[in-house]
Amino acid sequence: MREAREASVAAGRLPPRPDVSFKVADPVPVPAPRTAERSGRTPSFRYAAVDGLRGIAIISVLLYHTNWFENGLFGVDAFFVLSGFLVTLILIRELDRSGRIALGRFYRRRAKRLLPGLLLTLVAVLALAATFSSLRDAQALKPQALATLLQYANWAQIANGSAYWEHFASITPLAAMWSLSITEQFYLVWPLLLGLLFVLLRRSMRATAVAAFVLFGAAAAVAPLLWNGSNSDRLYLGTESRAVGFAAGAVAAFVVHLLVKRSADKARSSGRTAEADGAQGRSGRRRRAAEPAAPASGGLGTTVLLNLLGTGALASVVWLSLKVTTYHSAWLYQGGLAVVATLVAVLAATLCHPRGPLVRILSFGPLVQTGRISYSLYLLHLPVYWMMQQHIDDVSPALLFGVGGSITWVLAFFLHHGTEALRRRDWRVSRAVPLLTATALAVGAASWYLPSFIEYRMRPAGKPLVVSLGDSFAGDLATGLYQQGGRFAVVDGSVSGCGVFDPEKVRGTSQVEFDTTADCQQRSAYWTKQLHVAKPQAVLIHLGWDAAEQYLDGGWLSPCDAAYQSRYRTQLTSAIDQVKQQAPGARILLMNERLENGAINRKWGTCYDQQIDGFVKAAAGSVQLVDLNDFLCPQGACRWEDDKGNSIYPTGDGVHLTPAGMRLVTPWLQDQISAALAAPQH
Repeated sequence: MREAREASVAAGRLPPRPDVSFKVADPVPVPAPRTAERSGRTPSFRYAAVDGLRGIAIISVLLYHTNWFENGLFGVDAFFVLSGFLVTLILIRELDRSGRIALGRFYRRRAKRLLPGLLLTLVAVLALAATFSSLRDAQALKPQALATLLQYANWAQIANGSAYWEHFASITPLAAMWSLSITEQFYLVWPLLLGLLFVLLRRSMRATAVAAFVLFGAAAAVAPLLWNGSNSDRLYLGTESRAVGFAAGAVAAFVVHLLVKRSADKARSSGRTAEADGAQGRSGRRRRAAEPAAPASGGLGTTVLLNLLGTGALASVVWLSLKVTTYHSAWLYQGGLAVVATLVAVLAATLCHPRGPLVRILSFGPLVQTGRISYSLYLLHLPVYWMMQQHIDDVSPALLFGVGGSITWVLAFFLHHGTEALRRRDWRVSRAVPLLTATALAVGAASWYLPSFIEYRMRPAGKPLVVSLGDSFAGDLATGLYQQGGRFAVVDGSVSGCGVFDPEKVRGTSQVEFDTTADCQQRSAYWTKQLHVAKPQAVLIHLGWDAAEQYLDGGWLSPCDAAYQSRYRTQLTSAIDQVKQQAPGARILLMNERLENGAINRKWGTCYDQQIDGFVKAAAGSVQLVDLNDFLCPQGACRWEDDKGNSIYPTGDGVHLTPAGMRLVTPWLQDQISAALAAPQH
């Protein structure tokens, strides 16, 4: 059909097709393409400006995860779109060339591209955790590492909840792996679905493009249909609700491919027409046959139009990122995710044009290089931030981004090019599968036994054993005794976000509400297990989470309310009786709370401490007070820095302890425990 039309055009019986002025940048040429085809490899295509866009996206992610600004939310969304765009472009070019998708080769390429860096990152994180981390970090890392390894981290995060670390500025090294799991799930399903659609639609590329557009519409409707006003975590992390980004990228890939192909067909047709008319010499025929047609009458106008379109899309994404300060925003789930995905897809498509200021800006060398190592940057940035937060006093967001980002870039550069050497090698199934399986099993085993290893190190033989019970601050106290102390063996029995009041939910002065976690609901059984196994000489209890407002039976109660105080006496008595029963003979040390901190105000803190003081006096010596408030808030003036001016709380937190805070509190705490152990037993 095409040849007949071309002959008719040449004879003047039919008008020529309209000129297509969307000229696409020539992809980076692949050496020896015939060899690549004979070896069964799919040629790679790169657009420098698209890589530059990836560079901007990863920089925004690195900045966002420092907690410096609340803005800049859409870096991950851009990666979803670009993944859908680039992978679909590869797949449809393969379909166009061979009529099929070689699934084995595709999955092998993805494995070579992703697995080495991922496994090396997991190995490094687990080794660092075994050397430096607290038990609480190790306990959090165990399920995260296993979920990351098995590529279901997003669903694991939905099941476990992730709000706590976000609100308290505590960085965990694998917290961002949820998006990589969603991407891997897309890579697993999309080639199968695309190949099936192509076959069912009689191998028509245009019909398959229409089907991709329909899929995008369906994906865009998922979040609005599922949104109920309170399930933002579920929709932000869910595979089906985030598929809209990949679908938008896929549609953009079809648009670019079809326009490129049409332009190339027009160029070939022009070359054949010129040859038939005999109007051109041999060199002219070769030149026209080699270059896509770009008529002078429409080239400049198209360049201007596409650059304006791309610039508008980029400006819109930036404007939205400045307006939307939290992923809990309802707008995102009422169509916002689809809007952002569409804008990024439009931007990516326009960057395939070869000319214009936007393309030149995004083709800036360092930006392109950053985009090309973006996967390694994404893998490594949170582990680097985590290590800095563990070992540097008062790590500011600016320091995290400036120093941490630079360290991450250098490490990512070497990781990218080191694993690239592995990707270039021929992976034989007989060798690669056993090696990857053995490595994955080793990583899984290390993840599983990491908490047990830390627990063993915290209990050196021959030292008095202290069990720390209560909320996450009790975990900080245990970590300080383990890392900064030395006098005691320690068992960390803390449960984050959990006192003994047992409410339905809790809120601090920020008015952010926290549901009672499943772990907290099992708190009593957990205490029994820890005390029964440990057989401690002393039990240290901190329950400052109870000093915030507690929601119970349809209303909020503060420590100053009579209903709160009545219930708390009962709850606290029950908890202390449990400790006495499970650890007979152990010294019980009940710690009060600071007069104020990042979660409570002075009124709540004062009322709470009065209740703790009254309880200890009523215990007649069977419970001893550890006066944290007197140490950190002497004469009512709470300190926020150590003697050297280092902050004792993380920036934006005000509750937990920095390394400087642990160095300040631990010697005092050890003296308190030693004095309690030396005192006569009541």
